[in-house]
Amino acid sequence: MPKLLAVPNIDKFAYIISEQRKLYQTEEVEEVKVVQKTEDDVNKEYQTAAKRLDDAKLVLRRFIKIDNELREPVSKEEIVAEVARQLSVRIAPENLHLPTPLSSVGEFEVPLLLPKSIPLPAGKVQWTLDVKIRRK
Repeated sequence: MPKLLAVPNIDKFAYIISEQRKLYQTEEVEEVKVVQKTEDDVNKEYQTAAKRLDDAKLVLRRFIKIDNELREPVSKEEIVAEVARQLSVRIAPENLHLPTPLSSVGEFEVPLLLPKSIPLPAGKVQWTLDVKIRRK
């Protein structure tokens, strides 16, 4: 029992054993390598996100007042939050061109301001996000 490999189950010995473990065990240092993203990786991520935004239709359900007019207009921040929730794509509010909030029920095409390095799909002049506002 010189190294306290076998001791009775008493609190006093449990403390001694924990102190000895601190002395005899070496701490393992875990190395984490951080891989820097290249410009090509970033461009690929932009392209996949833009393609997902172009192919999808964002559907929002809102309460209306009278004659298809919304109680509260849909702002840029709400659209950005819904894109993140429904399509799993994070975009900045600056990337949406929405001069006035959407205030009626219907389908809208909201222009997206994306980097010029992302190629446009065939037959498109600019990137757009299809937003459909329905009754709740």
